[in-house]
Amino acid sequence: MMNDSDIPDGPLDRSDQRIVGALQINPRAGVAEMGRILGEHERSAARRVQRLLATRVVRTTAQYDPVRCGLGHTVQLRLTPRRGCLEDVAAGLAKRPDVPHVAAVTAGAGRLWCELLVPSRPLLHSLMADGVPGLPDADVLDAHITLRHFKTEAQWHAPVLTEEEKSRLRASMVQPLPGLADHYELTPTDRRVAETLIDNARVSLTDLAGELGFSTATAGRRVASLLERRVLHLRTVVDPALMGRPVEARVRLKVHPAGIETVGETLAACPDVLRCTAVTGSHNLLADVCLEHESRLYGFVVDRLGSLPHILDLDTDVVTHTYKRGPSAPGDDTLH
Repeated sequence: MMNDSDIPDGPLDRSDQRIVGALQINPRAGVAEMGRILGEHERSAARRVQRLLATRVVRTTAQYDPVRCGLGHTVQLRLTPRRGCLEDVAAGLAKRPDVPHVAAVTAGAGRLWCELLVPSRPLLHSLMADGVPGLPDADVLDAHITLRHFKTEAQWHAPVLTEEEKSRLRASMVQPLPGLADHYELTPTDRRVAETLIDNARVSLTDLAGELGFSTATAGRRVASLLERRVLHLRTVVDPALMGRPVEARVRLKVHPAGIETVGETLAACPDVLRCTAVTGSHNLLADVCLEHESRLYGFVVDRLGSLPHILDLDTDVVTHTYKRGPSAPGDDTLH
């Protein structure tokens, strides 16, 4: 868990932001590689990476693709905790391994959004009928099933690097294979490798091999296989405020069906957008944004969204606090 004392009072300095930006592009990039690309001495880059990771300012992790792995579907829940229970409900959600994201927003008298992995349709039905298991003090207002990710938070990176730097960082990444099947059956060994990467995406192949009883070459092939088959996605978790973007908001969009693809792809390409997802419900597109200040949110709504065709309606909630950002790691239930 990240303590408040670990969190810097303001944005990271420019050099730290560029290191974090490199880790966002390629969480497993070596410090020598980052130093060459960013024009920083290897020892300096190593010190910065070590400090940022040791203080939990950033965390490198991984996330399953639940649909490809047959683990279920992600559902975006809008919840109303009972009066006086918001903190307890948020803490309860943050402790759950099936909840990778929890945030409080300005709408209503204490509202929460969370992302929940639901492994089966019967459980989805009981969710709407009986609420979230183990959380009797929260009512479910909406449950939006994820239909398509246009952009995930794992794909967001702060705009602090040049296009050439980003291209060079991506060059050493494992690339997905073309023409993959829609489903991949995880083996017990796959799960062991994946869980180690979820705990620490920068684990060395030597350490991974020693922990799991493989050769280093086998460990490398196992990691590459999970990434090539898009079973697992690497991610660097960081509070956008540390990257100079302290204002976060969730925008719910009602988009004409003919325009969902266009609007989704356009928003996915925007550096202000953390993630963009097509979902079920009358508001069929959800977008989370992070910005430098509140006035930019007005500009985003008026200029960015206002210029897009097919948007029929929208509502915007400012995020007041994020209780969890990213998958749980052993011994680290939350990352603020």
